[in-house]
Amino acid sequence: MSEDRIVQSLADEHRIVTRLVDNVKSVVAVIPKVNRGEWLAGIRLEFGRLRVHMKQHIEGEETGGFMEPVLEHRPTLSAEVQNLKDEHLQFAKLLDGIWDELSSVTPEDDLLIADMCHRIQHVISAIERHEEHEELLITFVFSQDIGGQY
Repeated sequence: MSEDRIVQSLADEHRIVTRLVDNVKSVVAVIPKVNRGEWLAGIRLEFGRLRVHMKQHIEGEETGGFMEPVLEHRPTLSAEVQNLKDEHLQFAKLLDGIWDELSSVTPEDDLLIADMCHRIQHVISAIERHEEHEELLITFVFSQDIGGQY
């Protein structure tokens, strides 16, 4: 895959992740006092979409995505790439843990719902930081190769 294609593919993928994250954020922003069953169904739907996509996104990045070309161009960045891979494993665990909790929480579980929403917001913040880190890494590696240094 060409460098331009790698950069474009990552940017496209990150736009999808941003849209899914924004959808989840909008649902968990305010916990309603009424119609909580319907609201929980909305969280399950949006979070489920994010979870499934993130797992596919992570798999794509690690196999045939940007990580191998980054290491080919800049082997000295192996620690950075390993850090990102380690975070991928942690995201999978966090997303699965929240998903499991979502399947068992009921509309009457005020404290569990509040905790779950905080956990979702926390993992979303971590995903956003992670995605930004990936973009900066790609920009650094490939801008160096295309004459980004003056």
